[in-house]
Amino acid sequence: MKFQNCTSGVLALLLTTGFAVGLPLFFGPKIQAQTYRQPPAKDQDLAKARQGDRAKPAMLIVMAPRGPVFARLDITVDRQPYRTWVTSLLTSRLDVNRDSRLTIDELQLIPDRLLAQANVSDAATLLAGIQPTAMPNKGAATFVSVSDFRVWFASQLQDGFNIVATPVTASDAVRLSALIDQDSDGMVTAAEVQSAAQQLKFRDLDDDQTFTAAELLPFRDPRNQQAALVPEVANLPMIQVTDKASADRAAKQIMARYGQKDALELQRLRLPEAVTIDSLNETKTTANGLSEKSLSDWLLAETLSADQTLLHLNLMIRLSDRASASRLNVEASQTAQLFCKTELFRKDSRCRLLIDEMPIEIRSRGGSKDSRGFMVNFLLQRMTSYDEDKDQSLSEDEFPPLQMELSSQLQVTGSFQDLDLNSDGMLLRGEVKGFIERDSLATQSRIEVSVRQDGRTLFKLLDTNGDRRLSPRELLSGFDALEEFDFDKDEQVSESELGTSYILTIGLGQAEALRRNPMMQSGGMASTDAVLPGVDGLSGPEWFRRMDRNQDGDVAWREFLGERKLFDQFDTDANQLIDAAEAEAEVK
Repeated sequence: MKFQNCTSGVLALLLTTGFAVGLPLFFGPKIQAQTYRQPPAKDQDLAKARQGDRAKPAMLIVMAPRGPVFARLDITVDRQPYRTWVTSLLTSRLDVNRDSRLTIDELQLIPDRLLAQANVSDAATLLAGIQPTAMPNKGAATFVSVSDFRVWFASQLQDGFNIVATPVTASDAVRLSALIDQDSDGMVTAAEVQSAAQQLKFRDLDDDQTFTAAELLPFRDPRNQQAALVPEVANLPMIQVTDKASADRAAKQIMARYGQKDALELQRLRLPEAVTIDSLNETKTTANGLSEKSLSDWLLAETLSADQTLLHLNLMIRLSDRASASRLNVEASQTAQLFCKTELFRKDSRCRLLIDEMPIEIRSRGGSKDSRGFMVNFLLQRMTSYDEDKDQSLSEDEFPPLQMELSSQLQVTGSFQDLDLNSDGMLLRGEVKGFIERDSLATQSRIEVSVRQDGRTLFKLLDTNGDRRLSPRELLSGFDALEEFDFDKDEQVSESELGTSYILTIGLGQAEALRRNPMMQSGGMASTDAVLPGVDGLSGPEWFRRMDRNQDGDVAWREFLGERKLFDQFDTDANQLIDAAEAEAEVK
């Protein structure tokens, strides 16, 4: 397939803090001295690992306004496929005596999360999988050469990537369109906006007939209402496909968004004209469409294909372990060039895609060395503060506060024995440093695609008075505020028509604490509480202002203290709301 080069260059610096050097060396577990030495790994061993790594592609689907867009992710770190890079860095942390082989003691240092990524339960199972060789010295443990471990472990790391949502402000985190889009077609109609009050009634927790940002957000700890808000990933217009389960989920979402009557027209996929339903070797449900199952089968087959010739975009992400050294390149197929436009900016360091008028900015995030160093130095500083007797180590009694820090910052539960590798009853800085670095590799063993929503949101547009809540009147007349964005005048709008944009940052996985860091640097969250004007801030006669208990500028029937006949007399436009003008007119 011929591609046109769309853009090159990009790097988002994770952290620019400099890090101290000169930490004590980590001597690792007690390992019996050996005279036998394994020769270092050969270039062909790494070549084997890279070859297996390249055979594991992944697909990213963008749910664009007029149809899905299929993109291939091709990611390297320091010119190595990322699994090979992870494995190479891991072996440098495991081979603590630098003899180019890994014993059972050294393999037991692999974090459980990383073992799970390779589908093995423990170090013994891992050794059995690599077919280890007995060490020459009598009674010594079995081992595996570093080169064999690199090739095998890189081939076993699971495919794929994680899509995560970036924390945003409260009103931006409310995905109102997903809450009121009753037919899940990705469009919000005038009727759906007008009936939103009924659709959302179970979210009106204080039963005041208005809906605040806090009521419409995903659940958060009420003790921490100022914490960063993370939108639900399921509501983002990006889907990953790496295996059959994810292909099934993607097919279901695509059918719900673009299909009709349990069939998807082939034209919606926007594949080359030469492609037909029959050429895809799928069973069609109608003369014009694909079934959900056949679509899932095609997605899986195309994801696992080495060529992936039918995909629209090829995203080549060239990450670097060093800060400010990553690049990216985006290639679009000839078919995709009809609906995908690109714009280079910031000296070609980033790429802005415009797909069906839906703006998406793509960035690469390198500097994983800095993120590891930041976490190591931060936790070692905390360790110093917990060292009550100032002997440059932690006893088991001094360890609990650091254990809580590890759980909070790394989401990992490490016991004192897990860190005290030489079993001397003291935790040295080198032991803590080694534990943190190995756990960081487990986090970075997965590619992370973080998605940040930007621009206008449906909640902000409907909240015409800016009080951080939606009143019955704002919902009833809500589509009037959206008409300027209904470019085709079909009385329905998508988020792309509202001007919603997305920023995709692609890099190695991060600890949750680092992912939250941008929000902490910007000062945290604005309040999600509604802004009430108070009785004196309302207009209308005094009886009207006092009856308006939720202070939204209208008196609903539930708030009215008189008879129904009198309420209907005030409600001259019969919209079930009395406004200040109607109250004033009736008084006169």
